[in-house]
Amino acid sequence: MTKEQTMKTASHRKWLDELTLELRLNDVSGKSIGDALATVEEFLADSGQSPEEAFGTPREYAAELAGGSVQSGRKGMSRTIALTTTSLLTFLVLNATLTPWLSGEQMPIGGWQLVCVAVLAVLVISLPLYVTHLLRHIWAMIAVPVVGVAAGIFSAALTPKTAENAFLALSPQPILIISAVLLIVLSIVGTIITLREEPDPVVGPLDTTSTSRLKARRFELLTQWLFPIIAVALLGMTALINAGT
Repeated sequence: MTKEQTMKTASHRKWLDELTLELRLNDVSGKSIGDALATVEEFLADSGQSPEEAFGTPREYAAELAGGSVQSGRKGMSRTIALTTTSLLTFLVLNATLTPWLSGEQMPIGGWQLVCVAVLAVLVISLPLYVTHLLRHIWAMIAVPVVGVAAGIFSAALTPKTAENAFLALSPQPILIISAVLLIVLSIVGTIITLREEPDPVVGPLDTTSTSRLKARRFELLTQWLFPIIAVALLGMTALINAGT
C-alpha cells in the first residue's frame, strides 16, 4: 500500500469514526449504525470518492440519516450520563472521607477547599449539558479533565492540617456511610436499567449479533459497579498507607 493510499484509508476511517459518534449522539441504534457504515464503505469502494465528496461532513450525514428512515435506538443517553455523574460525585465525597475515618479524626474543610470542590461539582453535575460538545472537540476532551484534576489537586493541597484552622470540621463516619450506601444504590439502579434494556453494540450486516450483544452486556454491567470496586480498592490502599505510617 502506497503512502497516498494509507493516508486515504486513514482519512476514511477518521470520517467513519466521526460518523459513528454523530449517529450515537443522534440516538441511532447500533444495528442501524452498522448498516449505515457498511453502505458508506461499499459506496466509497465503488465510486472512489472521498467521504466528504459523497456524503458531506459526518454531522450533516448523521443528521440526514437520523431524520430519515433509520430506526432510532435508545433514548437513555441523558439518563445514563446523569446516573454516571451522580455516581462520580458520590465517589469523590466518599474518597475524601477515607483518610480521616481510618485515622479516627475529624474531617477538616477549608474555605478555598470548598471553592475547589464546588468547581469540581459544577463540572460533574453540568456534564450532561456539555457532553455533546465535549465529545466533538478534542481540546474540550482534554481541557475539562485537566481542570477537574487541577481542582482535585488544589482541594487536597488546601486541606487544613488541623480542625482549628478549618472552616468546617465534620465527622467523616456519617458522610462515609451515606455516600457508600448511595453509591451502592446508584449501582443497583444502573444494573436494573441495564438488564431491562437490550445491548446496542454497533454491528454490521454480516456480524453475529449474539456474541457482540453478550460482550456489550458484560461491559455495561461491569461499568455500573466500577465506582464501588474502585472505592473498595482505595479503602484497602489507604488502610495500608495508614498502617505503615
